Amino acid sequence: MTNKKLGRILIAVGALLLAAAVSLVIYNKYRSSEAKKNAEETVIKLRAYAEKAAESSSLPDKDTESRPDPLPGSSTDTPPAPEEEEELTPLDIDGTRYIGIITVPKLGIELPVTEGWDYVKMQNAACVYSGSIKDRDIIICAHNYSSFFLDLEDLEEGDEVRFTGLDGREYIYRVDWEELISGMDAGTLRSGSDRWDLTLFTCTWSGYSRVTVRCTEVRGQQAAE
Repeated sequence: MTNKKLGRILIAVGALLLAAAVSLVIYNKYRSSEAKKNAEETVIKLRAYAEKAAESSSLPDKDTESRPDPLPGSSTDTPPAPEEEEELTPLDIDGTRYIGIITVPKLGIELPVTEGWDYVKMQNAACVYSGSIKDRDIIICAHNYSSFFLDLEDLEEGDEVRFTGLDGREYIYRVDWEELISGMDAGTLRSGSDRWDLTLFTCTWSGYSRVTVRCTEVRGQQAAE
């Protein structure tokens, strides 16, 4: 094979690789745009459902309204014990079960969150990788689309993250730290849950590592400020 022929082959291969790279960029932008559109539509539905649920739960109980005032010293005069926090009930939308909405104000992110995860669900939403809100060890993952978790690494200590359940209850978290974890190290991803209540993660462009953000829940007076 002459140098001239080899040169032509190399030019052709280079052109094909460039075309493939351009096509991949265009496809990723298209998928990101579609994912953002689908996520926004789902969030609207989930917000409406959560607001309705919150309004229903705030209505006065009819039995309580008609009940006469308890006599002093009676058993009904004792303050009720605090209710145990229940697991969030999923809502089915077009065959996908959602448990709430994750909001990251600094990044301008507001995404629906599905129950469980797989690659199909991750096309249009953030997903619960493991854990739960109730047990304060929930891990939520999402693609590194520009409208999803692409800029997760920009979060800093003290930044706010919010999770809205379908009952209208809002959980407020504070970013504590960020770490880079190997994509093969699921053990480390789940470890240390006594130090954090919420974890967000996404893959790096190489796909070999996970940008991981650890958050703790803010309760009481801090949440109100």
